[in-house]
Amino acid sequence: MNEPVLNNHKLALMDVEAALKIVDEAVFAKKKRRLKHVEIIVFKGAWLRQSYAEIAKESGYTLTYIRQDIGSKLWRLLTEVLAEPVSKINLQAAVERERERQRLANSDKTTEKPTEEPSRSIELQPELIVPEPEPKASLNPNFIGRQREIADLNAFVQQGAKIILVYGKGGVGKSLFSWKYFTSQHFDLRLEVWMAKETEKITSAKSIVEEWLKGHFQEEPRGDFGVTLELLRQKLRDPNRRVGVLIDNLEPALDRHGRLIPAHRDYVELFRVLADPAGNCVTLITSRERLGESAVTFQDYRLEGLEISDWKEFFRNRHIESHSGVLLAMHQAYGGNAKAMHILSGAIKTDWSGDVESYWQANQKNLLIESDLQDLVVSQFKRLQEVDPDAYKLLCRLGCFRYQDVRAVQRDGMMCLLWDVPDSQRIRVVKSLRDRSLVDFLKGEYWLHPVIRAEARTRLKASEDWKTVNIKAAEFWTQSVETVDTTEDALKALEAYYHYVDIGEFELACQVLLNERKYKLNYQGEPEALTVYFGILGLIQHILSVSLEITNILKHGIPLIMLYGHIGGLYHQMGDIQTAIAYYQKCSLMAKEYLDSQPKDSIDPQIKYKLETTRIGTLFTTSSCIEALWEVEAAIKSYEEVIALAENTNWHIYAIFSQFSIALLYSHNSSETEQQKALELLHKSYQAYQLLPERMLGTWSNVYSFFSMGIVNTNLGRNEQALTMFNRALNYAENSNYVRAIGQIITGLAMVSRNQGKYEEAIEYHSRAIGILQRITAKKDLADAYYELARTYQKIGEIEKSNSNFQAAIQIYEKMGAPKQVQKIKKAIENLPVIFH
Repeated sequence: MNEPVLNNHKLALMDVEAALKIVDEAVFAKKKRRLKHVEIIVFKGAWLRQSYAEIAKESGYTLTYIRQDIGSKLWRLLTEVLAEPVSKINLQAAVERERERQRLANSDKTTEKPTEEPSRSIELQPELIVPEPEPKASLNPNFIGRQREIADLNAFVQQGAKIILVYGKGGVGKSLFSWKYFTSQHFDLRLEVWMAKETEKITSAKSIVEEWLKGHFQEEPRGDFGVTLELLRQKLRDPNRRVGVLIDNLEPALDRHGRLIPAHRDYVELFRVLADPAGNCVTLITSRERLGESAVTFQDYRLEGLEISDWKEFFRNRHIESHSGVLLAMHQAYGGNAKAMHILSGAIKTDWSGDVESYWQANQKNLLIESDLQDLVVSQFKRLQEVDPDAYKLLCRLGCFRYQDVRAVQRDGMMCLLWDVPDSQRIRVVKSLRDRSLVDFLKGEYWLHPVIRAEARTRLKASEDWKTVNIKAAEFWTQSVETVDTTEDALKALEAYYHYVDIGEFELACQVLLNERKYKLNYQGEPEALTVYFGILGLIQHILSVSLEITNILKHGIPLIMLYGHIGGLYHQMGDIQTAIAYYQKCSLMAKEYLDSQPKDSIDPQIKYKLETTRIGTLFTTSSCIEALWEVEAAIKSYEEVIALAENTNWHIYAIFSQFSIALLYSHNSSETEQQKALELLHKSYQAYQLLPERMLGTWSNVYSFFSMGIVNTNLGRNEQALTMFNRALNYAENSNYVRAIGQIITGLAMVSRNQGKYEEAIEYHSRAIGILQRITAKKDLADAYYELARTYQKIGEIEKSNSNFQAAIQIYEKMGAPKQVQKIKKAIENLPVIFH
């Protein structure tokens, strides 16, 4: 029974690999780069019709990073490369068209008449010869993958490259890859230089050339090095003998600028001979660091880690199987590093009986647990410390960044950590890390690989720079986010919190959460705390977890009082009403106790104003919580208390909001008297609202006011007025990316459509609202949306669908501890007339 499913799965995997190859070739042809590992993950997931959430879950990356940072950029890249609009939805069709274009292009090439082959001369570039496949017995079991990389080198050679610098991180497999390239291609002779690991033991270029001439060309070297090199040049021009030259591990002979050190400048002359355009040879130089010799023409080629498919094959060949996502997590943690693959497989096989899952569960928080891996990384740090102390210092300091929610930092973020390096030297220091592949970078963004970061962080924590570096980094994040308009802005601003927590500055960490900023799109309104923006953007759980963490550490103080109020607001948005009320009351009580404890003549007026505002604000939000529980009489009484305290004071805006809310509660009542009260309060509130200065009206204020007016008008049957108010509210919400409010407003639009008899439109609105509110777990608003959808289905006689949605609403309200809401629904089920159409 399972076999057909297995076969279908194999077919899908084969199809996605073929599609990936087509797209990767197209990207390389247009952009001269290959798809990155994470781009491949998104491509494969999209091809297999996975959601972004599924891709993120399987890959271990965050949903925001997969969807916004990688997905959107990938579709823009493919749109440019494939010369047609490409999205996640039409990906398969676009690739099919590209395959057809490539097929037609290849068929045109094969039908062209072959041109007469020119006679060989000493100046002619050698023809690329594709080798016969190696017999299986000769395959190196330690060499996996790299077919694409070998094709890249062949392309460079066809374009005339004579020297190719294969550079990359330690252990990525540069030496083995270069050796494999020469053994898999048609070379009549291979010349090799295996550089010593220690600088003082490096063999001179003169000795190397003399050995080559004697051992491979049967020529006695001349005494003068220049004459000897000229003899080698002539030998390498032999059109009947193609020579491959491998110079492995060059970095011990380089200085911090990537130039050959004075003791080994003779290698520059050797490179010039190897770069001879008339030579019938190809030279590969491997190095962890880039070469900075302007006198030599060479092609850079950065070797990246192996693909996950290569890791799977390697582990499978060693009879180590993993049927979970553990191997993928390991691959990502080590960047596909070939050396790490060998070391880990050996440890798992020998010490863990091939149990990948148990090994990773025990060691995933210590990526350098294996001594060979640690030695590999430590050696890179030691060499950097010796040749470029400033770059070493920066590398260690970069270990302070998390590279999680914000995956990379801009160059300014690196520069802020070089406060003790002259301005004129800072760019050079950054470039030094780039050239040594110790920092990853792309389009002005930089990050450390987890393994490098682990060592960098360990060294930084042991240094005297630990506290200063984190303060500098926190200040950088704070200063780099002036306004919060997107999820990316919010996450960047929050990074400062983690730096302060790392160094035990918990009050400063709390202040990060409370730090007020403005919307760029709503610059006239009041600034809001970072916690508020996270709520607006629908990232409630994210900010709630860090807020609760800091309250467990801080015991007193004004920041803690304010934070309790914000935590209440977050629980309120989630629909956890009882918890929200508890935090609001705790905030209000602590504010009162603080004010009562201070001498009236000496208290700071700004602090006094802030705490009094907090007390009135939390009373208003507590009233809103009571309303959410549908304790109508108690809610009205609580709102009236707010009006009594706030009307005609500095906090008059809360009186207006309370009047809107009371009007909304009255409008739900079918009594003509109550509806008249609602209408009178609506007019009174709106007139007062229009008199408020714009500086007092932030995003939430505008959205709440117009949304409330929309609901009141809807309940009173004033549909056109309701639409006007909802659309104004929606404009503010969408401009500010206020996710929860968008869901609420769309529910309001559905109610208007139902009033107007536009039932299909109403159901479409309901579905959109439910989708939004489910995504951000706004329980109370989601229950309201189910309730209103049930009423719409009841209106058109879809009783079964109506009842299922009523039940969905009841379940949420019961979990909220809102029995009056449940009673309201049961009453609606019994009393609302059913009209068949």
